[in-house]
Amino acid sequence: MASFFKPPRFLMRDRAAPRVEIPRTREVRCYRCAAILPVSGYAESASCPSCAGNLRLLPLEIDKGHWGTSLMTTESIIVHEHAQVIANLAVASGDMLIAGCVHAMCIAGGTVTLKATGELRGGVRAARLVIEPGARIIGSVIESPSLALGKLDIDAAARARPGTGPAAQIEIKPIVSTASDTPPTPNRTISIDPGPQPRLRVVR
Repeated sequence: MASFFKPPRFLMRDRAAPRVEIPRTREVRCYRCAAILPVSGYAESASCPSCAGNLRLLPLEIDKGHWGTSLMTTESIIVHEHAQVIANLAVASGDMLIAGCVHAMCIAGGTVTLKATGELRGGVRAARLVIEPGARIIGSVIESPSLALGKLDIDAAARARPGTGPAAQIEIKPIVSTASDTPPTPNRTISIDPGPQPRLRVVR
């Protein structure tokens, strides 16, 4: 015998999955001028009051491929293992994780991590760089720590040909060697941390 009993609404609410709490406001960092601005927790884009530039606020995950337009976000960029990215520029105010193949100039305000399965063709300028054993780099400019985020003309760098824009122009400074510096070994993860002296690695 069929039952036509309809459970009360409060019982249905108890069975429902808990909702993810979204903050009403959050702070993001502009990848054009490095200014900190508050935005709505539900916003996907915004305009920076300091430089009047349009900002993308959502994290980017590439699991297959991306060709053409530059990748820009105030959050993080993740390129999965079997994905391929071909663009002039990849800019993230946060971290960047590369497990696939990236043909672009990468600029990050956080940590760029190149996994063992990752391949980078282009360059990277980041506050911190971590390279796992087995990763492949074919680049023209590698700078860490870097203050490029907020000091570059992002739009001009995105329009320029690879290797010719302002993102590829850096001031080369001598490396100050210290007693704690040790040569990397094949089985050791290379991690370049910001120190009291600017450190620069250029690969041509």
